[in-house]
Amino acid sequence: MSAKKWASAGLVVALLGGYATLDAFDVAPGVLTLERGNEPRTVTHEGTTYEPVRGVSSAPALPTAANGPAPSADAVKRSVETSLKSTWLGPTTAVTVRDADTGEVLYEHDSNKATTPASVTKLASAFAVAHSDLPLEKGLKTRTTLSGTTLTLVGGGDMVLAPGAGDGSKIAGHAGLGDLAASTAAQLKKRGLTSVTLDTNTSYADGPDTAKGWEEGFLSYGFTARISTLALADDRADNRTPAVADPTKNAADAFTRELAKRGIKATYGTNVKTATSGTELASVESVPVLDLLGLALQDSDNAMTESLARQAAAVEGVHGDSTVVGTWVTTKLKDAGVDVSGMKLADASGLSKGTTLPVRIIGDILSRATSGKDAKYAEVVSRLPVSAWNGTLHDRYTRTESEAGAGLVHAKTGSLTGVSSLAGELRTVGGHRLVFAVTTNGDFPQGPVGAKTAVDHLVAQLTTLK
Repeated sequence: MSAKKWASAGLVVALLGGYATLDAFDVAPGVLTLERGNEPRTVTHEGTTYEPVRGVSSAPALPTAANGPAPSADAVKRSVETSLKSTWLGPTTAVTVRDADTGEVLYEHDSNKATTPASVTKLASAFAVAHSDLPLEKGLKTRTTLSGTTLTLVGGGDMVLAPGAGDGSKIAGHAGLGDLAASTAAQLKKRGLTSVTLDTNTSYADGPDTAKGWEEGFLSYGFTARISTLALADDRADNRTPAVADPTKNAADAFTRELAKRGIKATYGTNVKTATSGTELASVESVPVLDLLGLALQDSDNAMTESLARQAAAVEGVHGDSTVVGTWVTTKLKDAGVDVSGMKLADASGLSKGTTLPVRIIGDILSRATSGKDAKYAEVVSRLPVSAWNGTLHDRYTRTESEAGAGLVHAKTGSLTGVSSLAGELRTVGGHRLVFAVTTNGDFPQGPVGAKTAVDHLVAQLTTLK
């Protein structure tokens, strides 16, 4: 591709997606079903109009087994090494490409280097959650208990509660505080109570509401919400609105309003961080943890990932901040037989500085899922974003330099200052699945958008192999 085409493509991606230096810019609100994401738009810049090349009219599922010949290792090598000549990549670029069905390594370049992955870190954290004692198939309960005239709203890990009625067709907002209030109010009235003190309880998987390595700007610019086990879907990060100061209190306020609609006056008391006793009155339940985890990956939700990883660690007796949880994630991979050399997690989401994760490790765990050796993790991987369709890939692979990969790439994105990464699986035009992981680090000659464009081009070229 000519330099001019690459430049215009990169410019449009920058203007369309709002991508800059943080992975939070990859966030694209939506649910886990294959609903269409935000459509690519026509953009006019300095008198020139740029049209989207194309999206995809449907999101084809990747085959569960090979239905076409695997490309040769030589073909993969030629493709990747041609793409690696791009001057838009950083000085360090690590790549691994595997046969998805067998796990055979088809190509590696600096795959053992301890590179910085940004939000691709979430793939490792998701692996740990999938293999923890936190059941993937069960939902998270938000409960009310009563002791005297003190009503307690007990958090059970659901960060995507609806402020009113729940919607059973959704992941975010599946369980609703309005429904919980209706059941709770009925129980209170049976006991002759119409006025209560309302406490909240976040003793379950409690910890700091931010990671040590998170800069204040991450919160004030809305790149991430605060970590919580009791929060509203409306308070998720949207890359525009500053994070709410107290998501638990916001949830309590919403619950208070719902109780008032049903004739119960609730006056907020305090948040309790130790387990308390009381008679359970009512509960609502989220979608299964698997779907919550999938949503966190699809939208690259830092706070949700941190919360779910913290919950999984807590269930196994490990309590602490995001650094402690990051160490737990590493231990889970090691215990599963993964070579964790070069792996160091500063948090579970990849937003903090100091995380290193060789692409070899990501290739190893993804291959376990795609080859049929790890059914639990395969369920997680199946929920990754689809190129030119949804999640953080909704507006990628829609331009000239990468359109060949539209609909054929299911992957996790990652972006930070000096970091652009992508890892997942793809389908070639020959009908074979490949696992890949790409991380480029350093100063990008054409900025973060240029690096992202070059990474997409590299992966898109792999989809053209026969």
